[in-house]
Amino acid sequence: MRPRTAVLFLIASLASLATLGPRRAAAADTDTPLVHPIYAKLPDLAEDDFTRRAFTAATTRYKLAPLEIIDVPAPPTPQAPARLKTAIASALKLAFDAALPDFDAAIAEIETTGGVGLTTAELADLFLYRGMTIARADWKAPASTGAAAITPARTQAFADYVRAATLAADRPLNPREIPPQVVADFARAVAEARQQPRATLVVRGDADAQVSLDGGAPLKVAGGVTFRDVVYGEHFLSVDELGRAPWGKRFALGTATVEETIPPRAALTLDDRIAADHARRMGTLFALVAERKPGAGAQVELRLVDLSGAKRDAALVSTSRDEHGALDAAVMRLDEEARRIQQVLLASGQKPPIPVAAPPDTPAPILVPPPPRGAQLGTDPMAWARDRWPLLTAVGVVVGAALVLSIAASN
Repeated sequence: MRPRTAVLFLIASLASLATLGPRRAAAADTDTPLVHPIYAKLPDLAEDDFTRRAFTAATTRYKLAPLEIIDVPAPPTPQAPARLKTAIASALKLAFDAALPDFDAAIAEIETTGGVGLTTAELADLFLYRGMTIARADWKAPASTGAAAITPARTQAFADYVRAATLAADRPLNPREIPPQVVADFARAVAEARQQPRATLVVRGDADAQVSLDGGAPLKVAGGVTFRDVVYGEHFLSVDELGRAPWGKRFALGTATVEETIPPRAALTLDDRIAADHARRMGTLFALVAERKPGAGAQVELRLVDLSGAKRDAALVSTSRDEHGALDAAVMRLDEEARRIQQVLLASGQKPPIPVAAPPDTPAPILVPPPPRGAQLGTDPMAWARDRWPLLTAVGVVVGAALVLSIAASN
């Protein structure tokens, strides 16, 4: 080997050895998961396999932590059906003091839900049996309507009988189960309801929403749905739409045509604080939440959430098969944003985000600390040499071999 060739070999060897350490360090930093990906599944929404697979592929490609699927909490289960069943059982036993609180609680609920969970017949029974409870009508109560038989409680109960008759005038009563006074008063309420005018109700709102009137079959709004021949009086309207909070109301019909517009409802979503807790348990500094959005079109929202539950960045992308690359690009951008935020925090000497109010049973964050800074050549030469003895040994071997080869070539 010529001396010039030996020198070039030496330079190349030193360059490769000098860059070996930084490359390994950079690879270690890159391989450390910083973002925990979460796929939020909406209740009652058909599984979107394409979006989930595309999100999984993107998070795997950019070496994020393993994907986790979390169900978005569904709206609270209606309590009115169970309360109604309990209250009717108490009323039939003439335990009126026990029945009335359950009736009142059920009515308070349906005034804001529109009777979700109850059929038309059950809504009518709610007012029929509450009227019986208010009147305290037992088998000894007079069924006549003379002046002496009309009491304030019976007058108050009659208003509930009218509500029941407005909802279901054809509701048959079993005289073996219902006291005679209730049968007589409900017959008067039915006669009054049948003399009431009829109205047309038009409901407008989101095309995907389904509306139910008085516990009837749900109808898709699709721009507007019309209910005809509706008796004047008190009614209940409930609206259900996948991915959005339910809505309902009690309203009164008193004109020939009434229009109701469904107000905007909040979208069901995974709480960012829950996402932050899951990221903490996975030992990452951020959560990346992918969540389908309700409404027309196939869209998914990506949210970058830090450990305090604050949203740092977001992207709304199409999940159609023609634009699947947009999801991949959004994952890459938000992952880079997470790393940029981390670098800013470390450069400024700030600590990683701390949760605002972590639950008592939430384990402490499992964070990967940055690699310690090694000893410096100028301050501690011996420690610097010990930290790099494999590299120095390799350099010595290369230098020695080059010198031997150079001497041999010269001789």
